[in-house]
Amino acid sequence: MTRQQIVDPPTEVRLRRKSNAVELSWPDGLTVQLTCLQLRKSCACSHCTQAERQGRLSLIDVTVSVERIELSGVSGLQFFFSDGHYRGLYPWAYLRELSELCELNEQAS
Repeated sequence: MTRQQIVDPPTEVRLRRKSNAVELSWPDGLTVQLTCLQLRKSCACSHCTQAERQGRLSLIDVTVSVERIELSGVSGLQFFFSDGHYRGLYPWAYLRELSELCELNEQAS
């Protein structure tokens, strides 16, 4: 049995169109910008997960952007991408994980 991690939502979510990124500010002070390409590549919807498991190559345009963000209940966000993809739900815990990976990559650079 997998134990689901409870994560508080970000205190602020901003779509940064000029930098083609989504900025997330977390309650503990961590603020990161996840690029729209990172978010699109990280989609964990059933369609994207199945394609990855089957080894099917999914080409994503590097200029993909987020056109709209919607709150999905109280559990996370749904992104509407410029390539028409909108199926993935990004729970708070998953967004926090992506944020921490982004922060680690920035520190390593």
